[in-house]
Amino acid sequence: MKTEKRPKYDNIFEYLDEHYVFKAPETELTTFYKKDIAENQYKNLTGPVKPDRRAFKCPDDAAALVIEFAKAAGADLVGFSAVLKHFVFEGIEIQNNYAVVLGFEMDYDLIATAPELPSGIEVLRAYWRLGSITVKVAEFIRDLGYSARAHHPRGFSGTPPTILHSVSALEAGLGEFGRHGLLITPEFGPRVRLATITTDLELPAGERKSFGVEEYCRTCSICRDACEGDAIPDEKAEVRGFLKYTIDPYKCLPYFAKYDGCNLCVARCPFNKRAVELSKFIDKLK
Repeated sequence: MKTEKRPKYDNIFEYLDEHYVFKAPETELTTFYKKDIAENQYKNLTGPVKPDRRAFKCPDDAAALVIEFAKAAGADLVGFSAVLKHFVFEGIEIQNNYAVVLGFEMDYDLIATAPELPSGIEVLRAYWRLGSITVKVAEFIRDLGYSARAHHPRGFSGTPPTILHSVSALEAGLGEFGRHGLLITPEFGPRVRLATITTDLELPAGERKSFGVEEYCRTCSICRDACEGDAIPDEKAEVRGFLKYTIDPYKCLPYFAKYDGCNLCVARCPFNKRAVELSKFIDKLK
């Protein structure tokens, strides 16, 4: 594998706002979610660190406490990774060496309505809930006496992304990439949203895991056939030094704007199953 390079933000959210008008109607819920993210969550991504540092016998002990708190706060998945350059955007400087990666499940029935409005509202709700959880976990780590920065799961104009959450989750062993470019987890398939916290609290490093996604997606075209914008590729392409399926965002954007988040590729993915059915499905792949 070639040396993996840092991602570069190409102002995709600004392009979206400039060229497209969201056609899905606003609701009381979506208005509140967006307001709370912008006015409250984004203002609390960092904060003061408690001067008395909690000592841990080993990184695994620290990880156990972080997992316990993150699950109590509402996270469905928790993993750990070193902070690697290929998931930190150019121009973003992160001094800390450790990453906590959080996953949050989206509702199966609501995502199944994709591309209609209930699916888009559920995605926004997941961003809102996961954003709140991420801020709380970062605050908890700072209260232990360690620096911690929350990297919010939702980006939009004026708030460019800092980290590729899906790649940090890949490195943490939370899942594999599917043909649609999304992380597929063994617990929830692609029906998750992801966020990252970087910290100087020493944590164990995860590792990439495989459970059959790579082989399955090689011959499956369901998400590609379902995509109204023809944004999902036939073959992998080299991206920053490694091969992956990469959607064409400019083909995706018209439908993203039309539905305020499309989600057809998530809803139609064969890995998008309820927990029991997904477990049986994965077992058959082994």
